[in-house]
Amino acid sequence: MSILYADVDWQPLIDVLDQAKQIHIIAHVCPDADTIGSQLALYHGLKCMGKKVLMHNRDTSPYLCRYLAAVNDITYGEIPAIVAASDVVIAVDAGSLSRLGMETAYFEGKTLINIDHHASNTCYGTMNIVDARYCATGAMIYDLLQHLKVDLCAASAAAIYAAVLTDTASFRLANVTASVHRMVADLIEAGADVQKAAQSIYQSHKAARFELLKYALDSLHIGDHGRTSWLSVRRDLYQKTGLSGEDSEGFIDYARSIEGVDVAVFIREEDEQVWKVSLRGKPPCNVGYLAEKLGGGGHQYAAGCTLYGTEHAVQEEIKRILPDILTP
Repeated sequence: MSILYADVDWQPLIDVLDQAKQIHIIAHVCPDADTIGSQLALYHGLKCMGKKVLMHNRDTSPYLCRYLAAVNDITYGEIPAIVAASDVVIAVDAGSLSRLGMETAYFEGKTLINIDHHASNTCYGTMNIVDARYCATGAMIYDLLQHLKVDLCAASAAAIYAAVLTDTASFRLANVTASVHRMVADLIEAGADVQKAAQSIYQSHKAARFELLKYALDSLHIGDHGRTSWLSVRRDLYQKTGLSGEDSEGFIDYARSIEGVDVAVFIREEDEQVWKVSLRGKPPCNVGYLAEKLGGGGHQYAAGCTLYGTEHAVQEEIKRILPDILTP
């Protein structure tokens, strides 16, 4: 196997892990496959080293990750005493401390290690390993496990594959390099089952998802002379279909796939007048800049934020800044 980025200094982290008595690996709120895959891959690797490791998140894991080994070992909700006793906490794929969904006091007196590939990361940890060159945080764990000299087991390989597959939009983004494909070959050789991943992630949706998709597509409109596309889902539609935000993952890809569209926007209502905004851009439209201006973050061509108010007010707030990135 080959390292993706040999210039990343993992040694300070390795030194901390060597001395750790108990490690808590934590994912961000409303976890996706990258954060869960990273969490699970690191969990398996550290367990192979004989470390005492626990996984606990604020929110439950997405159903598309249910096929991954040890996913049921992740606890969630209030932090149990056994987890709170950890002296080292590793946050994966979380751009800010608030994204972990835990009281700040929980991290006091602990070594907090922040591993992430988002350029907008606020470097909130005691130790921060943040590198936007990586296509997914799961790819960072791939490099870390090699530096830890841990053999890549099938369980870790499957988890990293799920992370990379989803965070690269099925290997369609510009950050998918030849090195990424070589890594994927290593993951498959180590036991990642690509057919099982495809079936679990892309071919196991609830039937009601397509009713929700119908409502989302009904909201589709094109703006800026064909350069922007917009989708939305109100909270009452999630309630009507019995679904949640995770069931609309991927809807933005429909808006992004339209010929001539440079920026796609998907807004979904998480709570009354609380909107989760997802942004996707095609080069050179930097939606990461747009998200940061709106109080969020992410990558150059995939980012997001949370906005408040009516649906119309949220759209107008986004439109106010859009001209900054819609280059001629």
